[in-house]
Amino acid sequence: MSDLVEHHRTVKYRVQNYALLTSGFQFTPVAGGRRIEVTGICPACGGWTSTTWTYGSGNDYKGILPRRRSAPEPAEGPRTLCCDCGHAHADRPADAVFLGCGAYWQVELSR
Repeated sequence: MSDLVEHHRTVKYRVQNYALLTSGFQFTPVAGGRRIEVTGICPACGGWTSTTWTYGSGNDYKGILPRRRSAPEPAEGPRTLCCDCGHAHADRPADAVFLGCGAYWQVELSR
């Protein structure tokens, strides 16, 4: 977890789009060079949330011969995050994929 103080708010589960957020999230390459972790605070409930994306083929080659020696860069563009704060929000459906308040938003990956 970060040095930030979490200010989680008790809100009812509600699927809500917060569109593109341009600040407040940290992007960290994960060891191995094929994953990126995005962390920050949910705009709806204030809970700390973290999402990790895997990118690239995983084997550095197509066919039988290697094509590149370095890890690929993640493609630029918006990525969707969902609140995964882990708090028990009222009215959250039992089949909800993420353990959060239902909020979702996008962040822009850029190099």
